[in-house]
This record gives sequence, structure tokens and C-alpha cells, in this order.
Amino acid sequence: MANLPPRNKSACKISKQDASPLQILLQMGFPKNRALKALAATGNRSVQLASDWLLTHVNDPHIDANEPREYIFHAVPTGPLFTQLLDFWEKSKQTGWNGAHKFPPHITLVPSFKALDDVSLQLAKAVKQVVDIVGKPPSCPIKLEPYISTNFMGLFISEEHEVYLKNIALEYAKQVSSISSNMEAQTKSLHITLAYNFEVTSYDALNALVDELDLSQLQTSEWELRLYSRQSRFTNHQVYKVTQSYTPEASDELELVPDDYIYIDGDQFETSSDGWVYGTSWLTGLSGYLPGVCVRRTPDSDAWTLHRAISLTTSKNSDSKSDCNTDVEMGTSYPHEDAEKLALEKSEEVYKNWELFWKSRSLNRLENVLQTTQGSDKDESGITNSSITMDSKKVEVSDSTSKKRRWIFSLRHGERVDLTYGSWVPFCFDENGTYTRKDLNMPLTLPERAGGAEAYSRDTPLTRVGELQARLVGEALRLAGVRLHRVYASAALRCVQTAHHLLQGLNDSTVKIKVEPGLFEFKEWHATRGLVPFMTPLELHKAGYNVDLEYKPYVDLDVHSTESLQDFYDRNESIMQTIFKETEQEGDNIMFVGHAVTLDIMVRALKHLESDRQQYPPYQLCSFLCRVPYCALAAMRDHPLQVTSPPCPPSINSSSGRFDWKLLLDVGNE
Repeated sequence: MANLPPRNKSACKISKQDASPLQILLQMGFPKNRALKALAATGNRSVQLASDWLLTHVNDPHIDANEPREYIFHAVPTGPLFTQLLDFWEKSKQTGWNGAHKFPPHITLVPSFKALDDVSLQLAKAVKQVVDIVGKPPSCPIKLEPYISTNFMGLFISEEHEVYLKNIALEYAKQVSSISSNMEAQTKSLHITLAYNFEVTSYDALNALVDELDLSQLQTSEWELRLYSRQSRFTNHQVYKVTQSYTPEASDELELVPDDYIYIDGDQFETSSDGWVYGTSWLTGLSGYLPGVCVRRTPDSDAWTLHRAISLTTSKNSDSKSDCNTDVEMGTSYPHEDAEKLALEKSEEVYKNWELFWKSRSLNRLENVLQTTQGSDKDESGITNSSITMDSKKVEVSDSTSKKRRWIFSLRHGERVDLTYGSWVPFCFDENGTYTRKDLNMPLTLPERAGGAEAYSRDTPLTRVGELQARLVGEALRLAGVRLHRVYASAALRCVQTAHHLLQGLNDSTVKIKVEPGLFEFKEWHATRGLVPFMTPLELHKAGYNVDLEYKPYVDLDVHSTESLQDFYDRNESIMQTIFKETEQEGDNIMFVGHAVTLDIMVRALKHLESDRQQYPPYQLCSFLCRVPYCALAAMRDHPLQVTSPPCPPSINSSSGRFDWKLLLDVGNE
């Protein structure tokens, strides 16, 4: 056998399985320092979330600053103890704001310490390593002893558990000492702070609330270790939540989007003579003046980033964030072990504010679509503008045009289950693969598919709200008198479902969904977890979706191969251009149902058809990508080809928390 030549591994292309989130972001064109900052700011959850953060912070003046983040390591109660303490926490607010309201109930294991962005993943991995080294917590029930004084109220834990948690803190400090030298484990008496820095007049009311706590029969298993972080430059600021939107009227004012968080120096409210204060947006990093009446004080921890949560269970130490055996991104598992607690942890919900931000920005920055589609829209000169042209010149559209102007639409899919509930599959599928709905907004049933539960974890369905969003768009098109002749959908289940409910809203069963895998989003966004084979047209047909079984896709997408950003764009452009040209003679109205990038790509692809240029700059993600909400609709007309207002208004819906029916158990027992 001939001697084999040595392999030049340095020249080998990184495979999908080996690509880290940082490498993927670099491949997408983001600078390394920004990519590291985005991953740290989003807890290394996913490439998609990090890229969203980068796009929302594109104008952040501190985006390139080499500022370390501030980390906090806590032991946090869950289950019945957490419920009791949270109830105490809410009731105690009625006596006035005190120092304990800055954070949820917790035991501090390692006080705040700082570390640079490039070690955020190592800090998170160390939490799991520490639990493996120290071992399980004591099996005996935990004992909590109240302590009351004129300026402090708290709960001190029994010696066995105090020793265990101190060992956890000491071991964590040891594990990360080489990463961050400015940290010390908490070795003083470990406790849960109930209230401090409160007014003397609040003492009696707070004391009475402490007496109401039932601290018996609380088990050691109901605790989690959690690593949080926040921007260090806002350490001495207070956090306020936006309750009312505000559009700036001056260059030094800050735009306010509902549910965003604003960092404000506490002295601002005391020194302001007109009620205006200076703050910085959590969502965008931008700063400016804002009316104080549009925000309300909220716990500082609402704006923290959760990096890792490990359940301290007597039977097993379950990692609620990820396995972290490699340097790939953290998982998106929800940090709780049963469906009752889905959406309970508020720090997870913080990231949903990007979705609210996209929708609010879309409404605030776009023209009044209702006015455009249902009334006159005049510019300052009084000339009516019915559309936006492809170039800087207005195109005069004659009513006597020889060709009928058809519609070309692109639609983002509706609300998805995984981004609404986190890691939902482990809670909704049993060991036999049987699905059970655990929330009214989850699908009532799920169709049979190859891969079962695992396939659904990587190819998510729509929520019930997502189905309604799609149906509303179809209904609006029907009321506007617009008929669709061809509907092409990305092979992702959420896109096929969106197309299905869109057609239901149109009340048109004659149009079949043409499932086109080539319309799928950038594969590298899924590089770490990997893609699963999409549902086949036959599986979709058996599930009740009106798909075209005779349709031959333009692209047979290989879910196991890698692609560059340009490859991703090229396949989408080729499909859209081909479909546009092949249907031009018939004048068919077309709908592309895909992802957030589908809207941008449709416009680019069709623009290029009418251009004389032979080459274009490499494709880059649009800066407005993060402002494309669920079921956002883009519209174009041809003859001449131009971007125009959709024939129907957009939609927006508010989010809501989960209602705990157990709150009613004590009603009437006062």
C-alpha cells in the first residue's frame, strides 16, 4: 500500500458540526469584537439571537467598546418556595420600594465580578463543572430561619445547606480564577434577603408579611444555580420599563418602544425640573432624553442576561441551559423541568422584547399603510404617491396600460412555538413520543412525521396565534379583492402551515401549496444543532395541508451540507426570478411564504431582473431584518416593476403572561 501524503488540516473547511457560533457570525461578515459582544449579551443562546442583537445595536455608540460584563452567581429557589417568596415580594411593594426589589429572591454565592466577552461561554460551562465536582446537595429538608431587624429582614438557611452552597461558591471561584481575578466567593452567612433599606413606617407591614410565610416542608431539590450578567457601565443605574411609546421630536430625544428597558441614573428623577430624564435603551444601546411618565421602575434583574441555570435535584443535576461539552452555542432549553413552569422565569422572556421591538419599529417608521391603501397619500407638494419606485425617479402608471398589473407578495411565517415557549418538546412529548398540549396557544395536535419529537424540536410548528396571524392576512387580501394564483412555501413546517392558513383566510381551496425547499433560510443559522429532513409533501398531505403533490421543486436542499451567505442568497434569487419569468405571460399573482429574509430577497431578486448590471456586491443581511415581524407582508407590482404598499393593513398583537390558576385557591379565605 502506498504511503499516504500528510493531510494539511489547516486548509480544510470547517464542517457544519464543527462551526462555532463565533465562526458563523464571522462568516456572516460581523467583526469579531462585535460578534463576541453579541454572544455574551445574549447568553450564547443562538447565532440567530446574537445576529438580532447586532442589528438592533447597529447604531449603539458603545458597540465597539472593550468593556467587560459584570457577572452574578446566585442560588435561586423554585417551586413552592419561589411562589411564596414571589408573593411576598409583590405584596411588599405596596409598602414602598426597598432594596430587595431590585432582584428576585436569591442567595448570593459570588458577588458581582467582571470578565471580558470572550470568556462568557467558559464562565457558563464552569457552573456545570462545579456541580459535578461538589456533588449532590444534602437530602434532608432545608430549614429557613427568619431574621427581623429595623433595617433588614431575611431568611437564613440551615448549616448543612449553607456548607454545601459555600462549597459551590468556593469551587466556582477556583474554577474561574484564571479567567477573572476580581471575584470572591460569598463566605458569610448565606441568606435570602426579604427587605432592606425600607422606610421605618413600613416595618410593621413587612413584619406581618414575613409572619405569613409558611416555611415548613420545603425540599432541597427546589433550587437552581444561575449565572447572570449585565453591562457593567449601568451598575449604578436603575432599570425602568417602557409603558408608553414615544416618537422623538428632537435630535437629543430617545425613541421609546413598549416593553423595552431603560437604564436611568436614579438622581435624574430627583433633579429633573420638567419631568424629562436621560436614559439608555436596553434594546438598542442608544441614549437620549425621554418623558419620565412613559416609564415605570422595575427590578434591575429584568434586564439581566441568563447564561446558565442548573437544577439542584436530589436524583440528578439537570442542566437547564445546555450540555456545554463543546464550544458551540448554548442550547435553548427552558430552565424548568415541568410544563407548569413554562414561561415562569422572567429573564427568559426578556429576549421576546426583540419581537415587540421589530413590530413597534415597523409601525412607527413605515408610512401609514391604512392611509395609503384606503385613502389618499400626498406628499408636501400635494401630489398623490401610490407606490415607491425601484429607483429615485417616480414612475407614472397609466390606467390604460396594455398589461394587467399583477401582484408579487412575500410573507414571513407566523408566530412559532419554540421562540414562544423555549425548549417545549421535552415537556410536551412523553417517552413514547405522544404529544400533549400544555398551553392553549400550543397546537391542539401534531401530525405524524419521520423523526417524531426530535424532528419537531428542530422544525417547529406555529402557535395557534401564528395560525390566526396567517389567516388574518388571507382574509384581508380577500376583502381587498386580491386573488392568489400560485403560493410557494419554504419547506419549513411553520412556512407550510402559514401558507395553509393564509389560503383558509382567502377561502380558496383551488390553490395548492407548492413546497419549495430552496426558499428555506440561511442553513448556517442552524449549524450547531443541525437540520432534520423536512416533512415530505405526502406527510403534509396526510396531515391535511393542501400541498401540490405533483410539484417538482427547483432545489433539492441538502440539510447536511454547508453554504455561504452568498450561496443562500443565490438559491433564493434563482428560484424567485425563474418563477417570476415563467408566470409572467399568464399574469399570475404570486405569494412566496418564507422567513424574515424572504421579503428583502424578493425585492433584490426582482430588481436585478430589470437591471443592466452583470455583477453585484456580495449579499449582506439588511439592517432592517430585525424589524420584520411575524406575518409581515411585502408587495410588488409589475409593468412597471415596483415596490408598493400591500393592499391591506399590517397587524400587531400584544404578548401576555401565563395565568396561574392556583392564585384563586385562597380567594374568599381572607
